Amino acid sequence: MTGCKTKEINYQFYNRAADLPATWNTLLPSSHFLRTENITVTEQTNLPDVSFVYALICKNNKAIAAVYFQVLELKKQHLDTTTLNPILRMSWSAYANIAKPKLLVAGHLFRHDVESYYYAPSLSSFDAYKMYITAINAVKKQTCASAVLIKDVNVSLTEYFANYNPKYIRLRNDISMELEIKQEWESMADYEKALKHKYAQRYRKIRSSWKDIEIKELNADEVTANKATIYDLYKKVCERQPARIGYLSADYIPALKKAYPEQLKVWGIYKNGTPIAFFSAWLNDEVFDMFYIGFDYKLNNEVNLYFNILYSTIEHAILFKKNKLVLGRTALDAKARLGCKPHYQSTFVYISNRVLRQAVSFIQQRNQSQEGEWEQKHPMKSNF
Repeated sequence: MTGCKTKEINYQFYNRAADLPATWNTLLPSSHFLRTENITVTEQTNLPDVSFVYALICKNNKAIAAVYFQVLELKKQHLDTTTLNPILRMSWSAYANIAKPKLLVAGHLFRHDVESYYYAPSLSSFDAYKMYITAINAVKKQTCASAVLIKDVNVSLTEYFANYNPKYIRLRNDISMELEIKQEWESMADYEKALKHKYAQRYRKIRSSWKDIEIKELNADEVTANKATIYDLYKKVCERQPARIGYLSADYIPALKKAYPEQLKVWGIYKNGTPIAFFSAWLNDEVFDMFYIGFDYKLNNEVNLYFNILYSTIEHAILFKKNKLVLGRTALDAKARLGCKPHYQSTFVYISNRVLRQAVSFIQQRNQSQEGEWEQKHPMKSNF
């Protein structure tokens, strides 16, 4: 444990959930992600290159806020160097191997549906912001982080980061794609009727390649038994991303499934008895929240794996009678073709190192060249 103090506010920092004092849980609501029983699950999954810092903030010896941090040791493989120009590629490889940089994440690298900063309702948003940034700066100094990612910022704090902290840059195109599930939809036939003619034709063509495919929901024991296959399929997708800011461990999804057997759902996809893909989702209140997927790219063109997985999530969202399907931040164009609309997120980044800043800027610029294309897709009939 370490600590710092500013006037009457005391900050205590911990690296293990087991070391947190009882006041940590006392502060938090009963179902909050930051409770020790939840954060311990993530700790025990042995995420590669990731360590943890927890900040407990007290005023007059009373706990008033709790913050969750992840520290990622950046490695060469976390960026797809084939997309970089030769000079930048060599600079990044040398920097990653010699300097061993760290990324401080105020948030959760692998989830967007959890709150990583909780503060007492009696606090004003501005006071909460000031305590948050103080904790971030203290942990940045302790960990010698080269960059800071403040992920999925609470809406009440967004404007403070945007206007009071110019060194933090708001990420462009930080969009989650979401589909409203209409109450009158009882099956995929109803969804198909809601599509314009050419999109309905495309839907039928893609689904026709799915005839000989079996989808099976896996329980916790089955997920554990098949964890090597699930992890291999996940890596096939992950390795194609230009920036892989952290990797899951093979134990991550099995551990979450064991801890949350009803809330986290996992499905295996099979062709002639051979696993070729999987997808997973969180069932949160009225939301079907897509989690991780994985699939065999060799079969993607043959049976339209990716789009059929997306259509399967719509089907399951309807079956579970959810009001909304959340499909996440990637492949905006593909998801727009399904009828998804954008939900703009608030993520801020500060990068002190020039090499890392240039590499991230290069990837951002390349992605920005395709901004807006997906917005031209309007697959739903106007009366839907």
